[in-house]
Amino acid sequence: MQVCKYFPVASDRMGMIWTLSSIEGACIIEFGPAGTTHYGIEVVGSLNGEDKAKIYSTHMDQNDITFGKYDRLEQSILEVDENIKPKYIFIMASSVSAVIGADIKSVCTTLKDKVEAILIPITTAGLKDDYNVGVENALTLLIENLVKTKEELNVKQSTQTYNILGSNIDKYNFLSDVSELERMMDVIFDKKVNTIFTAYTTIEDIERASIASLNIVIKKEALKAAKLMEEKFGIPYIYVNMYGLNNTIKFIETVKNITSWNINENNLNKEIESVKNHMFSVKRKFYFYKENKTAAIFGDYDIVVGMSALLEELGIEVDRKQILYKTDCEDKSIIVSSDELSRMKYLKETELLMLLADGVTLDMKHNSKFDLQVSNPNLNRINIYPYTPYIGFRGCLWIIENILNIRL
Repeated sequence: MQVCKYFPVASDRMGMIWTLSSIEGACIIEFGPAGTTHYGIEVVGSLNGEDKAKIYSTHMDQNDITFGKYDRLEQSILEVDENIKPKYIFIMASSVSAVIGADIKSVCTTLKDKVEAILIPITTAGLKDDYNVGVENALTLLIENLVKTKEELNVKQSTQTYNILGSNIDKYNFLSDVSELERMMDVIFDKKVNTIFTAYTTIEDIERASIASLNIVIKKEALKAAKLMEEKFGIPYIYVNMYGLNNTIKFIETVKNITSWNINENNLNKEIESVKNHMFSVKRKFYFYKENKTAAIFGDYDIVVGMSALLEELGIEVDRKQILYKTDCEDKSIIVSSDELSRMKYLKETELLMLLADGVTLDMKHNSKFDLQVSNPNLNRINIYPYTPYIGFRGCLWIIENILNIRL
């Protein structure tokens, strides 16, 4: 067991709640103590997200746990269906009820003919997996249960639009990153977004996701959902890192190759040149600088992989790359561990030019000339301005501007 001064890694249950909570029109009933549900909702604010869904708790006492009673859950489902009248009700077990083996599926089966709403059981809410697994499971659950076929929507052919998969509130800076992606697709391809999974979308938007021509995956946890949509609806997907100039250009080329959409070459060249002009300024700033020029990056999978590529493109060596939850990673130079003590030891002993990390790591004692929060958990940052991206062309410019303002 690891010692935690700050927070343990959030469980898959939390990932589920975060992913569904940003969907307007979603309705969630959690079978568990009211306090655990309340905590899950409170954390949404610390992620700089908004709670768009209706989330209810059945509460439970020792009799429910000891005797395996489902009266509270059944009554809650009937009451919500009658009074709120949602299209869908997601039924999930809290960690407590999941650990003791609450049979959510059987409850949904028993009540499905007694309610108007479609009941969707969520069976993964224990303590085995980290939150990223919950995000992945929630996205695939939405594809399996909510997205309608074109025939069901009475649509004959796909529209020249795209879906964004992986813009969830657990992704730090999600507002700015998705704004930059939408801007690039508009300026370069003249294409509009159809559905965003899942911040901030609606139940109706998700139902119509099948009419898009392309799925753009922006985080690893959405890859499984994209593959499922390709299998069920024939929508191709791309999963290309968009951090840094080279990766952004590769993303544009990949979109063109898959869709045959026309590129506005004039706009694309302007975007590329604006970044290239300032990249040289970064290299010039550090050309005669003989002190430490290394960086360390701590965070989620895509931010660690992406920011490493961006900094190395700018000529800044990345001394340590660390993903802070359990996941598969083929790059052996990346550490996969949430251990706080090893991070504290490294930061105490290492002088850095830049530290890019989550709020917890930035709060640890360290020695760097420039800090930037790039991942959650978040301790005190408030993000409301949606035009400071980390991805795309303007993401390059934003990072470059911050680097140029480092006082050496």
